Amino acid sequence: MNKKYLFSIFSLVVSLPVLAQNNQSSALNEIVAKAIDYYPKLKEQKAQLEIGDIKTDISKSKFRPNVTADASYHHVYPNSYVEQGGNKLEFFPLNQWNTAVNMSQLVFDFGKTNSEIAKSKSEKVLSENLFKNTSFNFAYQVANVYNGIVFLNKSIDAIDAQIEVLNGTKKMIESRIKYGVGIEFDLVSTQVKLNDALNRKTELENGLKKQVILLNTLSGTATTTDSKGYKLFDYELTEHNADSVFSIAQSNNTELTTARSKQNVAATELKVTEKNWAPSLVFMGGLGYKNGYLPGSLYDMKFNYNVGAGLSIPIYTGGRNDNQHNISKVNYKAAQYNLDAVSINLKKDIEQNIADESTAKQKVIFSSTQLEQAQKALDIANSRFKNGVITNIELLDAQSNLLKAKVDKIQFEYQLATTQLELKRLMGIQFWGK
Repeated sequence: MNKKYLFSIFSLVVSLPVLAQNNQSSALNEIVAKAIDYYPKLKEQKAQLEIGDIKTDISKSKFRPNVTADASYHHVYPNSYVEQGGNKLEFFPLNQWNTAVNMSQLVFDFGKTNSEIAKSKSEKVLSENLFKNTSFNFAYQVANVYNGIVFLNKSIDAIDAQIEVLNGTKKMIESRIKYGVGIEFDLVSTQVKLNDALNRKTELENGLKKQVILLNTLSGTATTTDSKGYKLFDYELTEHNADSVFSIAQSNNTELTTARSKQNVAATELKVTEKNWAPSLVFMGGLGYKNGYLPGSLYDMKFNYNVGAGLSIPIYTGGRNDNQHNISKVNYKAAQYNLDAVSINLKKDIEQNIADESTAKQKVIFSSTQLEQAQKALDIANSRFKNGVITNIELLDAQSNLLKAKVDKIQFEYQLATTQLELKRLMGIQFWGK
Protein backbone atom coordinates (compact mmCIF):
# COMPACT_ATOMS: atom_id res chain seq x y z
CA MET A 1 0.00 0.00 0.00
CA ASN A 2 1.17 3.49 -0.78
CA LYS A 3 3.02 5.11 2.16
CA LYS A 4 0.90 8.22 1.76
CA TYR A 5 -2.31 6.23 2.34
CA LEU A 6 -0.75 4.36 5.24
CA PHE A 7 0.19 7.64 6.89
CA SER A 8 -3.33 9.04 6.34
CA ILE A 9 -4.96 5.98 7.91
CA PHE A 10 -2.54 6.11 10.87
CA SER A 11 -3.25 9.83 11.38
CA LEU A 12 -6.98 9.18 11.31
CA VAL A 13 -6.73 6.38 13.89
CA VAL A 14 -4.62 8.55 16.17
CA SER A 15 -6.81 11.63 15.83
CA LEU A 16 -10.17 9.90 16.42
CA PRO A 17 -9.80 9.66 20.24
CA VAL A 18 -8.61 13.28 20.34
CA LEU A 19 -11.61 14.41 18.31
CA ALA A 20 -13.93 12.41 20.58
CA GLN A 21 -12.27 13.99 23.64
CA ASN A 22 -12.73 17.47 22.18
CA ASN A 23 -16.38 16.74 21.40
CA GLN A 24 -16.91 15.57 25.00
CA SER A 25 -15.21 18.70 26.35
CA SER A 26 -17.34 20.88 24.07
CA ALA A 27 -20.49 19.11 25.30
CA LEU A 28 -19.47 19.70 28.94
CA ASN A 29 -18.59 23.35 28.28
CA GLU A 30 -21.92 23.87 26.54
CA ILE A 31 -23.87 22.25 29.38
CA VAL A 32 -22.08 24.31 32.04
CA ALA A 33 -22.57 27.56 30.10
CA LYS A 34 -26.30 26.81 29.73
CA ALA A 35 -26.58 25.88 33.40
CA ILE A 36 -25.05 29.17 34.52
CA ASP A 37 -27.41 31.13 32.27
CA TYR A 38 -30.41 29.08 33.41
CA TYR A 39 -30.09 28.45 37.16
CA PRO A 40 -32.56 30.77 38.96
CA LYS A 41 -30.46 31.14 42.12
CA LEU A 42 -27.58 32.53 40.07
CA LYS A 43 -29.95 34.88 38.24
CA GLU A 44 -31.20 36.14 41.61
CA GLN A 45 -27.66 36.80 42.83
CA LYS A 46 -26.69 38.44 39.53
CA ALA A 47 -29.71 40.75 39.67
CA GLN A 48 -28.66 41.93 43.13
CA LEU A 49 -25.32 43.12 41.72
CA GLU A 50 -27.13 46.20 40.44
CA ILE A 51 -27.74 47.24 44.07
CA GLY A 52 -24.00 47.90 44.44
CA ASP A 53 -24.05 50.68 41.85
CA ILE A 54 -27.15 52.18 43.42
CA LYS A 55 -25.56 52.20 46.90
CA THR A 56 -22.47 53.95 45.54
CA ASP A 57 -24.65 56.52 43.82
CA ILE A 58 -26.53 57.11 47.08
CA SER A 59 -23.23 57.81 48.85
CA LYS A 60 -22.11 60.18 46.07
CA SER A 61 -25.42 62.04 46.31
CA LYS A 62 -24.22 63.63 49.58
CA PHE A 63 -21.94 65.83 47.44
CA ARG A 64 -24.93 67.06 45.45
CA PRO A 65 -27.40 69.79 46.49
CA ASN A 66 -30.45 68.78 48.45
CA VAL A 67 -33.40 70.86 47.17
CA THR A 68 -36.89 70.77 48.70
CA ALA A 69 -40.15 72.61 48.08
CA ASP A 70 -41.84 73.35 51.40
CA ALA A 71 -45.22 74.80 52.31
CA SER A 72 -46.64 75.25 55.81
CA TYR A 73 -49.59 76.76 57.60
CA HIS A 74 -49.84 77.53 61.33
CA HIS A 75 -52.67 79.02 63.36
CA VAL A 76 -51.34 80.49 66.60
CA TYR A 77 -53.15 81.63 69.73
CA PRO A 78 -53.23 83.89 71.69
CA ASN A 79 -52.52 86.93 69.69
CA SER A 80 -49.64 89.24 70.65
CA TYR A 81 -50.37 92.93 70.22
CA VAL A 82 -50.25 96.39 71.83
CA GLU A 83 -52.84 99.11 71.76
CA GLN A 84 -51.63 102.53 70.78
CA GLY A 85 -53.92 105.47 70.34
CA GLY A 86 -56.97 103.21 70.17
CA ASN A 87 -55.36 101.09 67.46
CA LYS A 88 -54.40 97.46 67.80
CA LEU A 89 -50.80 96.76 66.74
CA GLU A 90 -50.20 93.00 66.17
CA PHE A 91 -46.68 91.54 66.18
CA PHE A 92 -47.50 88.44 64.07
CA PRO A 93 -50.51 87.08 62.16
CA LEU A 94 -52.74 84.43 63.74
CA ASN A 95 -52.76 82.50 60.42
CA GLN A 96 -49.19 82.03 59.23
CA TRP A 97 -48.38 80.86 55.66
CA ASN A 98 -45.00 79.99 54.29
CA THR A 99 -44.00 78.59 50.89
CA ALA A 100 -40.35 78.25 49.93
CA VAL A 101 -37.77 76.37 47.91
CA ASN A 102 -34.88 75.40 50.22
CA MET A 103 -31.45 74.07 49.32
CA SER A 104 -28.55 72.66 51.30
CA GLN A 105 -25.13 71.68 49.99
CA LEU A 106 -22.38 69.80 51.78
CA VAL A 107 -19.21 71.87 51.48
CA PHE A 108 -16.65 69.87 53.47
CA ASP A 109 -16.85 66.91 55.86
CA PHE A 110 -13.18 65.96 56.28
CA GLY A 111 -13.40 62.82 54.08
CA LYS A 112 -16.46 61.27 55.72
CA THR A 113 -18.47 60.98 52.49
CA ASN A 114 -15.44 59.84 50.50
CA SER A 115 -14.99 57.00 52.99
CA GLU A 116 -18.63 55.98 52.54
CA ILE A 117 -18.20 55.99 48.75
CA ALA A 118 -15.10 53.80 49.06
CA LYS A 119 -17.02 51.42 51.30
CA SER A 120 -19.89 51.16 48.78
CA LYS A 121 -17.43 50.41 45.98
CA SER A 122 -15.71 47.70 48.02
CA GLU A 123 -19.11 46.16 48.85
CA LYS A 124 -19.90 46.06 45.14
CA VAL A 125 -16.62 44.25 44.43
CA LEU A 126 -17.45 41.81 47.22
CA SER A 127 -20.88 41.12 45.68
CA GLU A 128 -19.26 40.47 42.30
CA ASN A 129 -16.73 38.09 43.82
CA LEU A 130 -19.45 36.28 45.79
CA PHE A 131 -21.38 35.81 42.56
CA LYS A 132 -18.28 34.56 40.79
CA ASN A 133 -17.51 32.15 43.62
CA THR A 134 -21.07 30.78 43.58
CA SER A 135 -20.96 30.45 39.78
CA PHE A 136 -17.64 28.62 39.95
CA ASN A 137 -18.81 26.14 42.56
CA PHE A 138 -22.04 25.60 40.63
CA ALA A 139 -20.17 25.03 37.34
CA TYR A 140 -17.91 22.45 38.94
CA GLN A 141 -20.94 20.81 40.57
CA VAL A 142 -22.44 20.39 37.08
CA ALA A 143 -19.10 19.03 35.81
CA ASN A 144 -19.03 16.47 38.62
CA VAL A 145 -22.54 15.33 37.70
CA TYR A 146 -21.33 15.02 34.10
CA ASN A 147 -18.39 12.86 35.25
CA GLY A 148 -20.84 10.70 37.20
CA ILE A 149 -22.83 10.13 34.00
CA VAL A 150 -19.64 9.17 32.14
CA PHE A 151 -18.77 6.74 34.93
CA LEU A 152 -22.21 5.10 34.79
CA ASN A 153 -22.24 4.91 30.98
CA LYS A 154 -18.83 3.21 30.92
CA SER A 155 -19.88 0.86 33.74
CA ILE A 156 -23.01 -0.11 31.82
CA ASP A 157 -20.90 -0.81 28.73
CA ALA A 158 -18.64 -3.06 30.80
CA ILE A 159 -21.57 -4.97 32.30
CA ASP A 160 -23.17 -5.30 28.83
CA ALA A 161 -19.97 -6.92 27.58
CA GLN A 162 -20.06 -9.26 30.58
CA ILE A 163 -23.71 -10.18 29.87
CA GLU A 164 -22.85 -10.94 26.25
CA VAL A 165 -20.00 -13.22 27.31
CA LEU A 166 -22.21 -15.01 29.86
CA ASN A 167 -24.96 -15.50 27.28
CA GLY A 168 -22.39 -17.07 24.97
CA THR A 169 -21.16 -19.35 27.74
CA LYS A 170 -24.73 -20.31 28.60
CA LYS A 171 -25.48 -21.31 25.00
CA MET A 172 -22.28 -23.34 24.89
CA ILE A 173 -23.23 -25.21 28.08
CA GLU A 174 -26.80 -25.79 26.84
CA SER A 175 -25.33 -27.28 23.67
CA ARG A 176 -23.07 -29.55 25.71
CA ILE A 177 -25.99 -30.72 27.84
CA LYS A 178 -27.97 -31.38 24.68
CA TYR A 179 -25.21 -33.67 23.40
CA GLY A 180 -24.72 -35.32 26.81
CA VAL A 181 -21.27 -33.87 27.60
CA GLY A 182 -22.39 -31.07 29.91
CA ILE A 183 -23.89 -30.96 33.39
CA GLU A 184 -26.84 -29.02 34.82
CA PHE A 185 -24.67 -27.53 37.60
CA ASP A 186 -22.62 -25.58 35.03
CA LEU A 187 -25.78 -24.18 33.45
CA VAL A 188 -27.21 -23.10 36.82
CA SER A 189 -23.90 -21.53 37.89
CA THR A 190 -23.73 -19.53 34.66
CA GLN A 191 -27.36 -18.45 35.00
CA VAL A 192 -26.67 -17.18 38.56
CA LYS A 193 -23.77 -15.09 37.25
CA LEU A 194 -25.95 -13.81 34.40
CA ASN A 195 -28.79 -12.81 36.75
CA ASP A 196 -26.30 -11.03 39.00
CA ALA A 197 -24.95 -9.09 36.01
CA LEU A 198 -28.47 -8.15 34.88
CA ASN A 199 -29.31 -6.90 38.40
CA ARG A 200 -26.16 -4.79 38.48
CA LYS A 201 -27.02 -3.31 35.10
CA THR A 202 -30.51 -2.41 36.39
CA GLU A 203 -28.96 -0.61 39.37
CA LEU A 204 -26.51 1.26 37.14
CA GLU A 205 -29.28 2.33 34.75
CA ASN A 206 -31.33 3.62 37.68
CA GLY A 207 -28.33 5.58 38.91
CA LEU A 208 -27.82 6.96 35.41
CA LYS A 209 -31.45 8.13 35.22
CA LYS A 210 -31.05 9.98 38.54
CA GLN A 211 -27.86 11.68 37.41
CA VAL A 212 -29.46 12.73 34.10
CA ILE A 213 -32.46 14.15 35.99
CA LEU A 214 -30.07 16.09 38.25
CA LEU A 215 -28.10 17.39 35.24
CA ASN A 216 -31.30 18.49 33.51
CA THR A 217 -32.50 20.20 36.70
CA LEU A 218 -29.25 22.13 37.07
CA SER A 219 -28.87 23.06 33.41
CA GLY A 220 -32.49 23.42 32.30
CA THR A 221 -31.84 21.11 29.35
CA ALA A 222 -33.10 17.70 28.25
CA THR A 223 -30.04 15.47 27.81
CA THR A 224 -31.83 12.10 28.14
CA THR A 225 -30.71 10.89 24.70
CA ASP A 226 -27.45 12.81 24.45
CA SER A 227 -26.24 11.59 27.82
CA LYS A 228 -25.71 8.07 26.42
CA GLY A 229 -22.85 9.46 24.35
CA TYR A 230 -20.99 10.88 27.36
CA LYS A 231 -18.32 8.19 27.75
CA LEU A 232 -14.97 9.95 27.97
CA PHE A 233 -13.32 11.31 31.10
CA ASP A 234 -11.26 14.48 30.82
CA TYR A 235 -7.95 13.71 32.58
CA GLU A 236 -4.22 13.63 31.96
CA LEU A 237 -1.61 11.18 33.21
CA THR A 238 0.42 14.00 34.73
CA GLU A 239 0.98 15.23 38.27
CA HIS A 240 0.70 18.80 39.42
CA ASN A 241 3.22 20.53 41.66
CA ALA A 242 1.74 21.80 44.94
CA ASP A 243 3.73 25.05 44.97
CA SER A 244 2.77 25.87 41.37
CA VAL A 245 -0.91 25.12 42.00
CA PHE A 246 -0.91 27.20 45.19
CA SER A 247 0.80 30.05 43.37
CA ILE A 248 -1.90 30.07 40.67
CA ALA A 249 -4.62 29.75 43.29
CA GLN A 250 -3.29 32.83 45.09
CA SER A 251 -4.39 34.92 42.12
CA ASN A 252 -7.43 33.05 40.81
CA ASN A 253 -9.07 31.01 43.58
CA THR A 254 -12.55 32.47 43.99
CA GLU A 255 -12.90 31.70 47.71
CA LEU A 256 -9.58 33.40 48.46
CA THR A 257 -10.55 36.40 46.31
CA THR A 258 -13.86 36.64 48.14
CA ALA A 259 -12.13 36.48 51.53
CA ARG A 260 -9.83 39.33 50.46
CA SER A 261 -12.85 41.36 49.37
CA LYS A 262 -14.48 40.81 52.77
CA GLN A 263 -11.32 42.07 54.45
CA ASN A 264 -11.29 45.12 52.17
CA VAL A 265 -14.92 45.89 53.05
CA ALA A 266 -14.06 45.61 56.75
CA ALA A 267 -11.11 47.99 56.23
CA THR A 268 -13.28 50.61 54.50
CA GLU A 269 -15.93 50.22 57.20
CA LEU A 270 -13.22 50.95 59.77
CA LYS A 271 -12.28 54.16 57.92
CA VAL A 272 -15.93 55.23 57.81
CA THR A 273 -16.34 54.87 61.57
CA GLU A 274 -13.04 56.71 62.14
CA LYS A 275 -14.74 59.72 60.51
CA ASN A 276 -17.74 59.61 62.86
CA TRP A 277 -16.32 62.53 64.86
CA ALA A 278 -15.53 64.67 61.80
CA PRO A 279 -17.37 68.02 61.52
CA SER A 280 -19.57 68.86 58.54
CA LEU A 281 -19.80 72.28 56.90
CA VAL A 282 -23.05 72.84 54.97
CA PHE A 283 -24.20 75.75 52.82
CA MET A 284 -27.93 76.52 53.15
CA GLY A 285 -30.33 78.85 51.35
CA GLY A 286 -33.96 79.33 50.39
CA LEU A 287 -36.48 81.64 48.79
CA GLY A 288 -40.25 81.91 48.70
CA TYR A 289 -43.31 83.73 50.01
CA LYS A 290 -44.64 84.05 53.56
CA ASN A 291 -46.74 86.47 55.63
CA GLY A 292 -45.97 88.16 58.93
CA TYR A 293 -43.70 90.94 57.65
CA LEU A 294 -43.88 94.62 58.51
CA PRO A 295 -44.44 97.27 57.31
CA GLY A 296 -47.83 96.78 55.79
CA SER A 297 -50.37 94.11 56.57
CA LEU A 298 -49.05 91.10 58.47
CA TYR A 299 -51.35 88.91 56.34
CA ASP A 300 -49.82 89.88 52.98
CA MET A 301 -47.61 87.21 51.36
CA LYS A 302 -44.19 88.73 50.66
CA PHE A 303 -41.15 87.47 48.79
CA ASN A 304 -38.20 86.54 51.02
CA TYR A 305 -34.90 84.68 50.84
CA ASN A 306 -32.13 83.50 53.13
CA VAL A 307 -28.57 82.22 52.74
CA GLY A 308 -26.15 80.92 55.31
CA ALA A 309 -23.82 78.13 56.39
CA GLY A 310 -23.91 75.59 59.20
CA LEU A 311 -21.14 73.74 60.97
CA SER A 312 -22.04 70.52 62.78
CA ILE A 313 -19.51 69.07 65.23
CA PRO A 314 -20.35 65.81 67.00
CA ILE A 315 -19.62 66.24 70.70
CA TYR A 316 -21.61 63.55 72.47
CA THR A 317 -23.57 60.68 70.87
CA GLY A 318 -24.25 58.49 73.88
CA GLY A 319 -21.33 56.20 72.97
CA ARG A 320 -22.85 55.29 69.57
CA ASN A 321 -19.86 56.47 67.51
CA ASP A 322 -17.31 54.75 69.74
CA ASN A 323 -19.27 51.50 69.74
CA GLN A 324 -19.62 51.56 65.96
CA HIS A 325 -15.87 52.06 65.65
CA ASN A 326 -15.18 49.20 68.08
CA ILE A 327 -17.47 46.89 66.09
CA SER A 328 -15.61 47.83 62.90
CA LYS A 329 -12.28 46.96 64.51
CA VAL A 330 -13.63 43.55 65.57
CA ASN A 331 -15.06 42.93 62.09
CA TYR A 332 -11.71 43.81 60.50
CA LYS A 333 -9.86 41.43 62.79
CA ALA A 334 -12.42 38.66 62.08
CA ALA A 335 -12.06 39.24 58.32
CA GLN A 336 -8.28 38.83 58.65
CA TYR A 337 -8.75 35.54 60.55
CA ASN A 338 -11.21 34.38 57.87
CA LEU A 339 -8.67 35.15 55.14
CA ASP A 340 -6.00 33.19 57.02
CA ALA A 341 -8.38 30.23 57.45
CA VAL A 342 -9.33 30.20 53.76
CA SER A 343 -5.66 30.33 52.76
CA ILE A 344 -4.72 27.49 55.13
CA ASN A 345 -7.63 25.30 53.97
CA LEU A 346 -6.78 26.05 50.33
CA LYS A 347 -3.22 24.83 50.81
CA LYS A 348 -4.46 21.73 52.64
CA ASP A 349 -7.02 20.95 49.90
CA ILE A 350 -4.39 21.37 47.18
CA GLU A 351 -1.92 19.06 48.90
CA GLN A 352 -4.59 16.42 49.57
CA ASN A 353 -5.85 16.51 45.98
CA ILE A 354 -2.34 16.25 44.58
CA ALA A 355 -1.77 13.20 46.79
CA ASP A 356 -5.05 11.72 45.50
CA GLU A 357 -4.05 12.60 41.93
CA SER A 358 -0.75 10.75 42.27
CA THR A 359 -2.48 7.66 43.69
CA ALA A 360 -5.25 7.69 41.07
CA LYS A 361 -2.74 8.12 38.25
CA GLN A 362 -0.73 5.09 39.43
CA LYS A 363 -3.93 3.07 39.74
CA VAL A 364 -5.03 4.00 36.21
CA ILE A 365 -1.67 2.90 34.79
CA PHE A 366 -1.68 -0.30 36.82
CA SER A 367 -5.29 -1.10 35.96
CA SER A 368 -4.52 -0.89 32.23
CA THR A 369 -1.92 -3.62 32.66
CA GLN A 370 -4.28 -5.58 34.87
CA LEU A 371 -6.99 -5.35 32.23
CA GLU A 372 -4.69 -6.69 29.53
CA GLN A 373 -3.69 -9.59 31.77
CA ALA A 374 -7.32 -10.37 32.66
CA GLN A 375 -8.29 -10.39 28.97
CA LYS A 376 -5.37 -12.70 28.17
CA ALA A 377 -6.34 -15.00 31.06
CA LEU A 378 -9.92 -15.17 29.77
CA ASP A 379 -8.75 -15.99 26.24
CA ILE A 380 -6.70 -18.89 27.64
CA ALA A 381 -9.60 -20.01 29.86
CA ASN A 382 -11.99 -20.01 26.88
CA SER A 383 -9.60 -22.19 24.90
CA ARG A 384 -9.01 -24.58 27.79
CA PHE A 385 -12.73 -24.78 28.56
CA LYS A 386 -13.54 -25.69 24.96
CA ASN A 387 -10.93 -28.46 25.18
CA GLY A 388 -12.36 -29.66 28.50
CA VAL A 389 -9.19 -28.87 30.45
CA ILE A 390 -10.84 -26.54 33.01
CA THR A 391 -14.29 -26.48 34.62
CA ASN A 392 -17.06 -23.96 34.06
CA ILE A 393 -16.41 -22.45 37.49
CA GLU A 394 -12.85 -21.62 36.48
CA LEU A 395 -14.13 -20.05 33.25
CA LEU A 396 -16.65 -17.95 35.19
CA ASP A 397 -13.86 -16.81 37.52
CA ALA A 398 -11.83 -15.66 34.53
CA GLN A 399 -14.86 -13.77 33.17
CA SER A 400 -15.49 -12.17 36.58
CA ASN A 401 -11.84 -11.13 36.84
CA LEU A 402 -12.06 -9.39 33.47
CA LEU A 403 -15.20 -7.52 34.53
CA LYS A 404 -13.55 -6.51 37.81
CA ALA A 405 -10.48 -5.25 35.92
CA LYS A 406 -12.71 -3.16 33.64
CA VAL A 407 -14.74 -1.75 36.53
CA ASP A 408 -11.57 -0.98 38.52
CA LYS A 409 -10.08 0.91 35.56
CA ILE A 410 -13.28 2.92 35.12
CA GLN A 411 -13.35 3.68 38.86
CA PHE A 412 -9.72 4.85 38.89
CA GLU A 413 -10.22 6.97 35.77
CA TYR A 414 -13.26 8.53 37.44
CA GLN A 415 -11.21 9.28 40.58
CA LEU A 416 -8.40 10.83 38.53
CA ALA A 417 -10.81 12.94 36.44
CA THR A 418 -12.67 14.11 39.58
CA THR A 419 -9.44 14.94 41.41
CA GLN A 420 -8.03 16.93 38.49
CA LEU A 421 -11.36 18.70 38.13
CA GLU A 422 -11.16 19.72 41.80
CA LEU A 423 -7.59 20.97 41.27
CA LYS A 424 -8.86 23.15 38.43
CA ARG A 425 -11.52 24.55 40.73
CA LEU A 426 -8.94 25.28 43.43
CA MET A 427 -6.74 27.03 40.85
CA GLY A 428 -9.73 29.11 39.73
CA ILE A 429 -9.61 27.86 36.14
CA GLN A 430 -12.72 28.70 34.14
CA PHE A 431 -13.00 25.86 31.62
CA TRP A 432 -16.33 26.95 30.14
CA GLY A 433 -17.11 29.91 27.89
CA LYS A 434 -17.42 33.31 29.50
